[in-house]
Amino acid sequence: MLPAILGGLATGFGGAAAGALFGGGGPTYQPSETMEALSDYGLGQVKASKGLKKSIKKEARQLAEGGNRAAAEAFLESYRGRFSNPDFIEKKLAKSYGKDIDFNRGGFFDIADQVYKQAGVGFTGDEYQRFAEQARARGIRSPQAFQDMLRQDLIASGRVMTPQQEQLSYIFGAPARDESGRITNLYKAIPKFDPASMPQFKPREQDNEYTFNINYSGLS
Repeated sequence: MLPAILGGLATGFGGAAAGALFGGGGPTYQPSETMEALSDYGLGQVKASKGLKKSIKKEARQLAEGGNRAAAEAFLESYRGRFSNPDFIEKKLAKSYGKDIDFNRGGFFDIADQVYKQAGVGFTGDEYQRFAEQARARGIRSPQAFQDMLRQDLIASGRVMTPQQEQLSYIFGAPARDESGRITNLYKAIPKFDPASMPQFKPREQDNEYTFNINYSGLS
């Protein structure tokens, strides 16, 4: 039925174009939105061969076995609606979505370690298990989403410097943290100014050059 419709549309368009080209004086037709939709649908429906199905399944399996199940799911999702025999895609997706993410694989722990080290704090094994439980509750399935969750939680808990605190750290050094790792507004005391610690210049008579000595006693 669909090929006949598409063939009729093509014949109608071709006849109208030929009439206009050779001075037939016939009316010029423009395809309607429905006609364009039917044409796109017909062109987009391709039956996946056995070889292609096998290749897609293999790629998805390798991604999942590498610990990145979310990447495998995204890969399969990219093929949704592209084949006239999509059952193999839907079955693979349903099976994958039915499995929980193993946050002890796929580099999830390494991501947490990196994020927390960048923030200048650490975490215990029990805390990491809480990270994993929180990620499961939020439906997180990719390493990138897990990383974003950890960073957002660090910011919300006050364990990452605000832009203002970061600017002050360039002058006064990093602010202190409390026992939980939360950043406070306490900074190290600035050394008192000691004139004796300033450079003392003495001219050299032989070449009019200058030398200076710095007394560091006032900075201790």
